[in-house]
Amino acid sequence: MSAAEAPRPEVYNPFDPAHVDDHFATLAALRESVRVHQPMPGVYYVPRYDDIVEVCRRPEEFGQGGFEPLEADSRPPELIQLGESDPPEHTKVRRILAAALSPPRMRDYEPIVHEICGEIVDRFASGGQADIIEDLGAPLPAQVIGRLAGIPAEMRNRLRPYSDDLIGARAQPDPAEARRCQQRVDAFDEELRAVIAARQRSSQRPDDLMTQVIEYRDEDGQPLHDKKILATLSKDVIVGGIETTTHLIGNLFFLLLSEPGLYERVRADRSLVPVAVEETLRHHNPVQVLFRRARTDVDLFGTPVAEGEVVCLGYSAANRDPRVFDDPESFRLDRPDPRRHLGFGWGIHLCVGAPLARLEATAGLNAVLDRIAHMEPAPGFDYQRVLFFMMRGPTRMDVVF
Repeated sequence: MSAAEAPRPEVYNPFDPAHVDDHFATLAALRESVRVHQPMPGVYYVPRYDDIVEVCRRPEEFGQGGFEPLEADSRPPELIQLGESDPPEHTKVRRILAAALSPPRMRDYEPIVHEICGEIVDRFASGGQADIIEDLGAPLPAQVIGRLAGIPAEMRNRLRPYSDDLIGARAQPDPAEARRCQQRVDAFDEELRAVIAARQRSSQRPDDLMTQVIEYRDEDGQPLHDKKILATLSKDVIVGGIETTTHLIGNLFFLLLSEPGLYERVRADRSLVPVAVEETLRHHNPVQVLFRRARTDVDLFGTPVAEGEVVCLGYSAANRDPRVFDDPESFRLDRPDPRRHLGFGWGIHLCVGAPLARLEATAGLNAVLDRIAHMEPAPGFDYQRVLFFMMRGPTRMDVVF
């Protein structure tokens, strides 16, 4: 589409529910016509790959973004999520999680993740039909995160609903439902606080993520505030570790089953499994946008941005930028550099959980391929995307086999 056919600036709004469904043609036109798009006063959308990387390279100018792009973020530092925060708070939490997800740790986690994958897939592999979201995408990361983080077994089945409620409390358009989400979050938080407190009192702590968060000390020997411990486990570990992986798995199966024979091709050549995961992260990345906020008045590629205004990093647009990716609209398993995408962000905000998400997605797919020779979308299946502008993933993924 030519620049002349591009949407007018007032037309495309990434926060508008009308643009939640497939919008890639609109983004392609936008990306070719402008470097910076202003969907509303005080908000600037960046659609190009190289420009997003440049913004990420300038944390001194573009800082903490916050979940709500149109409101000033008044949360205290200890309650701000890792992906939204700036140093030094960002550095503290990232150091803890990076150590917990280091290569040696990931090697230790592999047999645990494969065991969980096998148990989950065995529950539906002989049934002839399944909902990949309900039967695999949701329980897999919840069980993995629950086990690695030391969440009691009796609480793990509630981690996904808790994660949904944490998002719903801030994203639900119905105020009454948002309040109900928050009430459920508060109730679960009380249980989680009790678990954390019991762990803090214990003299014999298991070597897991919860213990590492509790035992962290900064350069002055100070531990994390109790509120920060809860926020780290609830938002960074549970939500950060469940929502995106659920959507990644749903999108992965959707794309593999969209082309006849592709599932069987990957089943026959398992070297394509990690490639398929990376291409899913590019083509249908779970996190569509993230936000930064201008620390000072700044020039954004020729557009003046005032201090405090919001810069929206359009990852979904950038991951299909033809300046970077050949044939960007196609799902291909022969790309020379399959990890070049921005599906996990870039720079200091590159997703610290990326190694675990990759392990879960590859192990989950391999577990299915080991047990099911042929799979296809259920008759009448239609991809319905979650109604949350920041995320991309199917609400259901009905399959038959």
